[in-house]
Amino acid sequence: MKNHFSSLLDPSHRWFTISFFLASVLLIIASQVVGTTDNLPGISMLLLGMVFLFYAIINPWRKPANYGILAGVCLGLIALTFLVIYLLSAVHKTEYISEGMVMGFIGLICIPGFVAGVSGIVFWASRKK
Repeated sequence: MKNHFSSLLDPSHRWFTISFFLASVLLIIASQVVGTTDNLPGISMLLLGMVFLFYAIINPWRKPANYGILAGVCLGLIALTFLVIYLLSAVHKTEYISEGMVMGFIGLICIPGFVAGVSGIVFWASRKK
């Protein structure tokens, strides 16, 4: 893991890391300026900003399998979240379900991670060697 974070600022990856990070910060700030309450452009800018934030962290990956693992883990976390919500509802312990936390976790971490994983699979699998 230490090698991964140090490789983010290697000369070969530095430009992509900084570009993806700046794009994510600008999109997230723009989404907050526009507003995300019932506003599709604001929500899409926020989600796209989170996808770029994922790319800022995972841009040294060159294998489609790594992106596949990321997409699978994010999809598994979404399924696990829904399973926990179902189980808590079944035992009538709905006071332990925080709608804001669930939406934040799924909407700001899992869905952008899944999108970054799938697009990474498509990009690196279609690239000629």
